[in-house]
Amino acid sequence: MENETSLVSVGDFLDVYYKVKQKGFLQLASLFNLTKNKRVSAKWNQYQSSSDFWIIPALQQYWNNLISGNPEVSYESYVIQKYLHNKTNLSLLSIGCGEGRHERKFAVSGLFSKVIGVDISNERIERATQTALENNLNIEYVAGDFHQMIVEKESFDVILFDSSLHHFNDINGFLKKEISPLLKTEGILVANEFCGPNRLQWKKEQLDFANELLKELPKKYKTRIDGKSVKRKVYRPGLIRMLLVDPSEAPDSAHLKKALQANFKVLEEKNMGWNILHILLKGIAHNFLNNDEETNQLLAYLIKKEEEFIERVGDADSIFGVYKKSRLE
Repeated sequence: MENETSLVSVGDFLDVYYKVKQKGFLQLASLFNLTKNKRVSAKWNQYQSSSDFWIIPALQQYWNNLISGNPEVSYESYVIQKYLHNKTNLSLLSIGCGEGRHERKFAVSGLFSKVIGVDISNERIERATQTALENNLNIEYVAGDFHQMIVEKESFDVILFDSSLHHFNDINGFLKKEISPLLKTEGILVANEFCGPNRLQWKKEQLDFANELLKELPKKYKTRIDGKSVKRKVYRPGLIRMLLVDPSEAPDSAHLKKALQANFKVLEEKNMGWNILHILLKGIAHNFLNNDEETNQLLAYLIKKEEEFIERVGDADSIFGVYKKSRLE
């Protein structure tokens, strides 16, 4: 059986090359700080989602539909309508909030008297704070390592993880010891999360499938953000680069789904895909932003192929779920 991890890959060198072209060498070199937390913070201070597949509106609508049954209803609105609509004076904690987009959608409902967002990136917290002020939203933002924060037990009605839980080590222990105690008795945990291979060590069948689809794409859809170079192959990232640039990236993601199920009662859980589109469209997603017939047909085809792949392998690399605090605690 082929080893399904890579210490170093060709893709590492290509990724560094294109990042240097886009951001400059000094900015990229600043990521390589000595301490783990400084590397993580530097990575997310500089992060810009210019060509990741989640920026594509058609995919956002597809995921909305998987969750809410309506392409125009986001998961935040869906959760409010289904689980929180008859409640008031609620409290929400968003962990790994980034620039605050998701908790703002909860805050505007008017159901919350306390909303707190936490992130390790000072710069993203500054942007989140400014945006909240501009929108007259009373949201408290805190920059720092969540593990070092003192949070009152049983103080939150909602705890939110959006693409952040998979950045924690020992997710089962983290949920059991640090997260579940913070929820009120009837509180819920909302997760919209990557749950694929640890350290993004894509399986051979994923890579093979994605590369076959990449060959089928017209050249104009494979052009990178520089407008000149073309994406010709999907690679598995090397572990060394992963640990150097962002040691928080998916250290225990493969156990995320089971950890949620072990520590909470599942109210609902839905597979969201990501097995193929995540890696296929990385670096070329900006080519799929136009709402024209050709692009929409191509995206519909790619979505169908990913669905076929997931049906064959039996599991998805991303989930959406709503979970309730276990009464056994």
